[in-house]
Amino acid sequence: MARAYKAKWIIPSDGSIWENSVLIVDEGKIQEIIKEENFNPELYSHVKDFKNAVITPGFVNLHNHLQYNYLQKNKSKTLKGKFKRLYTNLQKHYFLTGISKKSFIYRLSNLLSDYFCMTREEKVDSFKKGLETSLLNGTTCVAQLSKESKYFDVLNETPMKTFLFFELFSDSVDSSKDEFRNIQKKIEKLKNQKSDNTFIGIAPHSACCVHKRLFRILEKYCKKHNILMTIRLGESKDELDWLNHGFSDIDLLNEFTGHKKFEPAVTGLSPAKYLEEMGILSKQLLISYGNYLSDSDLEILNKNKVSLAYCPRISDNLHNQKLSLDKVLEFFPNRFGFGVNSLAFNSDLSLLNELKYVNNGVLNVIDAIKYLTIIPAKILRLNNIIGSLETDKDADFNVFELDEAQDYNEILNKEKPNHVYIKGKRVVKRGELNIKN
Repeated sequence: MARAYKAKWIIPSDGSIWENSVLIVDEGKIQEIIKEENFNPELYSHVKDFKNAVITPGFVNLHNHLQYNYLQKNKSKTLKGKFKRLYTNLQKHYFLTGISKKSFIYRLSNLLSDYFCMTREEKVDSFKKGLETSLLNGTTCVAQLSKESKYFDVLNETPMKTFLFFELFSDSVDSSKDEFRNIQKKIEKLKNQKSDNTFIGIAPHSACCVHKRLFRILEKYCKKHNILMTIRLGESKDELDWLNHGFSDIDLLNEFTGHKKFEPAVTGLSPAKYLEEMGILSKQLLISYGNYLSDSDLEILNKNKVSLAYCPRISDNLHNQKLSLDKVLEFFPNRFGFGVNSLAFNSDLSLLNELKYVNNGVLNVIDAIKYLTIIPAKILRLNNIIGSLETDKDADFNVFELDEAQDYNEILNKEKPNHVYIKGKRVVKRGELNIKN
């Protein structure tokens, strides 16, 4: 028999708000929403009345590096750990001498150094904790960026919907060919092993870290196989300098991470114009950040129907600059969602806090929920199974309990839901994980 979930308010992400209604779920799928006066509790095996509460679809997070969420801060006491830390410190001293320790380049090098010194088990544990923290914040679908395939099994086993974008780097024609051959084999292997909740995409890291040869290959490959691609674009001032002059402090970071110095295919171009030159601008492309994009760049992206993973808090934290929400709404209408990156550079993994950071009353509750649910689901091409509370979609939803005098608008002041359901099963109960191993 079906289950029923009653609430004062239900916001299904279709532009409507249901008052005093009931969400009907059967075998993990949404059946319908009905008004309370038409509800007969005797027809259902389970009835849960949340009373003065709001039910929304589960949230979709478009940009995550879950492996960095719980980096080990203490120095390893093992000989191997001490050697790794000594080695990376010597590398930083050699390659990054003269770089401000407050700069984006230096802070990122510290992150990569800490990550390099972790054991495989510590990395996987950090990743798992990142997934759990995301769930607690009402995120039921994550887009994860990583070069490593070690996290595939973890993603494959989680009840969350997960989109694993494999990060790619190359600094020459030869490394481009090698990188493509490796990712091609990896995708062919994993697509036959993935669960129904796991999806795979490609993430050339950025214009400064990917050779033109790899861009050309990926453009044809992704178009032929209808694969989603995501890339950092206009993230930092260093990126603009590299594209404009052919060199910047990013060269030092590339050398620190083991890549050779290389130059843009064409110098003097803006970030969007450069990607246009590489031939990868399309509605299958998801960019992240965009902090230093000009209006002309944004217009190019708009014309090509490119989508945006909007990460305002980490943009301010690392770069002291972000796109305003007004700009985002102007140039990415119905084509953006929010991302939190990781706890390495963000205070929490709450998408609601990401929204509050920039909203200031710009988006009302109905539109805000859309940009947390159905719109990013469409960007990931998962809107046939998640993103709204529609018939036959997976019953992934959040429940926000309210005080007696509060109404549905109060959820924009919340940080996280009280309960989270995935396929009709409660995975978070009163702010605590409710997953049985």
